[in-house]
Amino acid sequence: MNKILTNRAGTLRLELRDDRLSAWLTIRSHGRLIDEQDILDLIEEAGIKTGFEEAARYMRKHGLEKDFDIPFPIAMCDRVKGESKLNYFFDLNQAKNFTGRVRPEELARLTCIEAGTVIADYSSNIFDRQGSIYDIYGEMLQDEEFDLEAAGLVAGDNVTFSLDKRHFVTERKGFVSVDENGRIGIIEKLVVEGDISDTMEELRSPADLEVWGNIINSTLFCAGNVELRGDIINSTLNCRGDLVICGEIRDCCQPGVEIGGNLFCKGIKASRVLCQGSISFEDTVEGSEIAADGGLEAEKGSLRGGQIECGGNVVLRELGDPSGGETRLEITIGPYYKALLMQMTKELIRLKETPGENQSLIDDLNAQIKASETELDSELNSFLNRPGDERLGLRVLGTVHPPVLARVLKHEYKVQSRQNGLELWEKD
Repeated sequence: MNKILTNRAGTLRLELRDDRLSAWLTIRSHGRLIDEQDILDLIEEAGIKTGFEEAARYMRKHGLEKDFDIPFPIAMCDRVKGESKLNYFFDLNQAKNFTGRVRPEELARLTCIEAGTVIADYSSNIFDRQGSIYDIYGEMLQDEEFDLEAAGLVAGDNVTFSLDKRHFVTERKGFVSVDENGRIGIIEKLVVEGDISDTMEELRSPADLEVWGNIINSTLFCAGNVELRGDIINSTLNCRGDLVICGEIRDCCQPGVEIGGNLFCKGIKASRVLCQGSISFEDTVEGSEIAADGGLEAEKGSLRGGQIECGGNVVLRELGDPSGGETRLEITIGPYYKALLMQMTKELIRLKETPGENQSLIDDLNAQIKASETELDSELNSFLNRPGDERLGLRVLGTVHPPVLARVLKHEYKVQSRQNGLELWEKD
């Protein structure tokens, strides 16, 4: 229903059409001069901001005159005509029918989209429209033929359509995929169907990665979680999330395997592993250097030889090397950051041998060292402020094979003879 406004004297009548596209003014005849300010006040009260020139052109085109007691347009806008096009803010050809299955060499060419990113909209082509962009109140006009319900169906997995802004926003981090029906979705995990083997260059995955094979003689950095159906052999892997391996980590020494989350695997042999979370394994950890800020859980597993440092409780089936090699196990505070700091300090000394060539690397490494020192201080404070009834300890359910050197915080224990079962707990 149209809205009517009048001035106090009743000499002006302003009709606001309910389509928000025009306003018509009627000046009643009363024998006196019209105060222009009364008209301006009425326009301000109505909230009209645009369409004045369009109204003047309309009157000229149709030969209209401003006369008493006859409505004439004082503001006018044309309804938008034309199709609203969907605008993509990503490589459409790359996204069409993308399933997340890739070859190792394709990893570097993929674009990962962060959560909360606008990836498409219906609003960027307003200057291609034929008609007014705004109504007489200064608000943007929408295409009268635009189907909001149909537009919402374009949003696929992990994508939301905003009705008011008419754009598509990612809910999760990942890669854009457009299916055969035009639905836009986000794929969170990449899949390599086979081995990653003998790669000449460093491979990088900006999101979760699943490998249907082994990682052999390669270097891989992943910003998310990694799932591996095979083994990691003679490779470097840096995983910022969880690492889940159906097989083993073997012969990964320099710099080895670094994990920002938890590690689940069958076993570890002759490798260096730094883990910010906890480690769970099913079979054997043998001849390896391991630092884990969490605990070590292997009720069916054996720990043989090597140097293992943990920041949590350790539960094992067997401890020690049956062939007679020494096994060192320590429960301590912040082993992950201690090992990381030692590694970075060695690298810093190497870089400082040629400071002019490596100054930017030196600056970056100094910043990383400072951040790691802060994290280590935080872990120490957390340990000192933990509940008084919490105690760290080692529990071996089966056989202990000597020699074993075990340390729980400041207390050291040596096992010189074979025995069944062992429990060592933190002391005051």
